[in-house]
Amino acid sequence: MTAITIDKAIEAWSLVQGSEKEVKRLETYFKALRLELEDAEEKEYEDKRVKHWLDKFRDVSYDMEDVLDEWETAVQQLQTDPSGSASVRKWKVCPFVSCFSSGSQVVRRYKIATKIKEIKEEVDGIVRDKVRFELIKRKIKQPRRPETTSFVDVSELIGRDAMKEEIISILLCDDKCRNVPTITLVGMGGIGKTALAQLIYNDHRIQTHFSKTIWVFASDPFDQTQIASAILGDLDPDSLISLKKTTLQSALSKIREKLTTEKFLFVFDDVWTERDQDWEPLKVAFKYGMPGSCILVTTRKESVARRMKSPHVVPLQLLSEEMCWLILSQKAFSGRSQASREILEDIGREIANKCQGLPLAAKTIGGLLQDKQGREEWQNVLNNVIWKSSFAHEIFSPLLLSYYDLPSPVRQCLSYCAIFPNSFTIYKDELVQCWMAQGYLNSDDNGRRELIGEDYFKYLATRSFFQDFEKDTSGSIISCKMHDMVHEFVQFLTEHRFVTEEVPRNSTLDISSKRVRHLRLVIQSWDSSPLSICRIEKLRSLVVVSDDETSGDVLQDLLSRSKLLRFLEFDSLHLRPEQVADGMKNLIHLRYLSLISCSGLENLPESV
Repeated sequence: MTAITIDKAIEAWSLVQGSEKEVKRLETYFKALRLELEDAEEKEYEDKRVKHWLDKFRDVSYDMEDVLDEWETAVQQLQTDPSGSASVRKWKVCPFVSCFSSGSQVVRRYKIATKIKEIKEEVDGIVRDKVRFELIKRKIKQPRRPETTSFVDVSELIGRDAMKEEIISILLCDDKCRNVPTITLVGMGGIGKTALAQLIYNDHRIQTHFSKTIWVFASDPFDQTQIASAILGDLDPDSLISLKKTTLQSALSKIREKLTTEKFLFVFDDVWTERDQDWEPLKVAFKYGMPGSCILVTTRKESVARRMKSPHVVPLQLLSEEMCWLILSQKAFSGRSQASREILEDIGREIANKCQGLPLAAKTIGGLLQDKQGREEWQNVLNNVIWKSSFAHEIFSPLLLSYYDLPSPVRQCLSYCAIFPNSFTIYKDELVQCWMAQGYLNSDDNGRRELIGEDYFKYLATRSFFQDFEKDTSGSIISCKMHDMVHEFVQFLTEHRFVTEEVPRNSTLDISSKRVRHLRLVIQSWDSSPLSICRIEKLRSLVVVSDDETSGDVLQDLLSRSKLLRFLEFDSLHLRPEQVADGMKNLIHLRYLSLISCSGLENLPESV
């Protein structure tokens, strides 16, 4: 027995001694795998195996961050705690068995080293799976938007007549200025920018007013030579054919020559590029067009309008419920009898309301309803939460394109908004603090982190992920909301990781089958003790909402098992100071505590 004990002690001591080296290796692994994550993310909805691999990767990624954070905290405590410092000195001189058996810091260090070893084995398995299945390197068709054209049945485009007339009146007003003015339509994916541009382009007044109208699909990647060739091919096909090799220089020279006798309207649909150098040579050539020439651009980014110096920026608004119903019914009732329409119209109108003013969602769901025959099938569509439905990917495709265009750190920040309930007022400064608590803003300086968070917020705001802004007198944003469809989209992205659970009276809650890391609990009553929850130990965010008197035992149990929390919020709870102090004493990772409308607390305990 003594020999076995000594062998185990030797093994344990070796683990403790080598832990610094393993931490450095783990940090290197973590950085390398983060790069893999960005590539894999863009393929997870195209290949189920990639999604399964990515779920495993995200789990171990969370565990990596937790153990590295725990290690850093332990090191800081050793540096500041005199008893910890004494323990460090003892390790260097005492025999290994007695040293290992003495001091809580050594035991804690051993536990961390053991976790690191286990995580490293998990990472090795994930890397082997990646190589074995060639998950990342295989060419998988990326989600891309189908190429648009000007050809459309305008009778099917509903809801934008007033805006169409407003823009046409601008286009028909002859401007003698040599600079070609730009009108930019801005809005989130699926709001109907392309449809409005098609309506304008095909209007007979536009076709007669301009001697040349050309539609250009200018999506990402923005290829100057390809775009110039497409314009030249419409202006003068023979000139394009005569060029033995089409270069940007040769194409623009011909375009400049042809435009001198043309009053043109160019429509650039779905522009993503924000680089001045992409537009500059094209704009110089366009200046040779006749007075009155115009450019119409559609984009999801306000920054594109700024880059193009558009004198007319038109933000598209959501459609009314009635307009969404007209779009949906146009598709859903195609080929049906009047009797069928009367039977299904009440449910159909409720379904149209779920589209939240987005015409593309109404059109997509209307197409889905074409194949649903009776009230029961329509009722199933109504009862389905969109982000959990079988047609979620189709509905969210436009938003996925916008999401993949974001830098990886900003994607992470957007996804965190899944923790908020629907139609929630999000205060910008508090949101930035939440991102800081989760370690999403990469900087060692708090002030610098806040500036990065501000930049990320603006980045998301200018790309239509936020709306309903409240601003102060200087024009700075104080708060915002997310469109309901965008909120459902981030829930779709973060399924199982971000969870909201409403706990009614006389019930318990089991989330053991999910990968929950961020949890919002809405509790009707504490008497039923709903917080005996499996798998709560790995939570990183916890929001508890209740207007009921808090059970101290239940709260203590909840917090004692949620030791990895970075963010903790109590909303409308009745709390006692000792409950808060007792519950938080083991939350060594906690970086942000929010108390909203909580009674019973005049002052926080000094220990907090």
